Amino acid sequence: MGKLGEYFKSAIKQIVGNGYRTLMTMLGIIVGIAAVIAVVALGNGMTQFVQSELNGIAGNYGEIYVDSSKTAEKITHDDIEYIESNVTDIYGVSPQMSAYGKVTGNRGTYEANVMGGSTAMEHMLSNGIIKGKYFNKQQVDSSQRVCVMLRDDAKKIFGTEEALGMEIELTIWGKTATYKVIGLRDSMNRLYSFIMEGQDYSAQIEVPYTALAADFDYYMEDFYSILLFADQGVLNTKVDEVKEILTNRHGLRGTKAITAYSMADFSGELDQILGYATTFLLLVSVISLVVGGIGVMNIMLVSVTERTREIGIRKSIGAKTGAIMVQFLSEAAILTLLGGIIGILVGIGMAYLICTAIGFKVIVTPTSVIGAALFSILIGLFFGLYPARKAAKMKPIDALRL
Repeated sequence: MGKLGEYFKSAIKQIVGNGYRTLMTMLGIIVGIAAVIAVVALGNGMTQFVQSELNGIAGNYGEIYVDSSKTAEKITHDDIEYIESNVTDIYGVSPQMSAYGKVTGNRGTYEANVMGGSTAMEHMLSNGIIKGKYFNKQQVDSSQRVCVMLRDDAKKIFGTEEALGMEIELTIWGKTATYKVIGLRDSMNRLYSFIMEGQDYSAQIEVPYTALAADFDYYMEDFYSILLFADQGVLNTKVDEVKEILTNRHGLRGTKAITAYSMADFSGELDQILGYATTFLLLVSVISLVVGGIGVMNIMLVSVTERTREIGIRKSIGAKTGAIMVQFLSEAAILTLLGGIIGILVGIGMAYLICTAIGFKVIVTPTSVIGAALFSILIGLFFGLYPARKAAKMKPIDALRL
């Protein structure tokens, strides 16, 4: 251990004694490690941000639908009642109806996307009701003309958030009906705003599906699709369970006529895409580390050339080949470790600056920090090996002659 300590002391002395060269050598390592840390932190923060914002847009729901090209069967009211009575841990099931039309308030007429559903559709979006209430079962059963909209839409249509009790006119397929506002949802999140940026404004209006059917000639005896609402943790399981129930109830086993997907599936696919993007950027960062390692090797080769006489003297007085190798490897390892530490600090700083500017949460994991530090040492050892071997294999007589 004493000899090893001496080697490290000697290595540090050489590094400190050539400050400018040391800084230039470490620069490639610093940039590479900083890029790795920043990319991993940014990737983690971006993934968490997109997942959180996506849940705010899409909510926790899955869609189960019938492929009309494979069967004449449809989903009935009895099916919905059976599912709600027998499937646990769900918020409910809703028929799915939608129509594109126009909405008119006291501030003018605007495009509108009108969604018809049951009381369970309250869980479609995670931005909950902040004023008033969602329509209830009695209002759905009696086809009452009531509606829920976003707070931002209320400001646009009425010029105020105090829109409860106000009326709008919905015009769909040439027919017009008057609906009363009974609830307001909170504003949508930043991801939704980003997606909708540049698109024509369209209000989002939710109404009982029975009212939509009665006022605009929707057929509502049975349905091609329904929405199932449940927490993300059980959503996939519940969607599969309902798919199985409908397949059995309609005798469709083996036909693949019942299809389903959930937002959990979409989230998983998005995670995979973000993972690919982060991996690509990480590989680019690793390439810069390798370039930095080549710089270390070049500088170590220069150091071997400059210290040829020193090597010759040490070997002539009994220094072993292994000792010479350890000394030079120590210099390379310490050089890259210092560069790695500085790179980690710079990378964390870069991650905070970038994430703060974009609005992501900074997620720097201990694994990425420790991994980056170990990788920088390995880079030093790998690229320092050739110069160290070259120094160690010098013959004393040849070294002293130079």
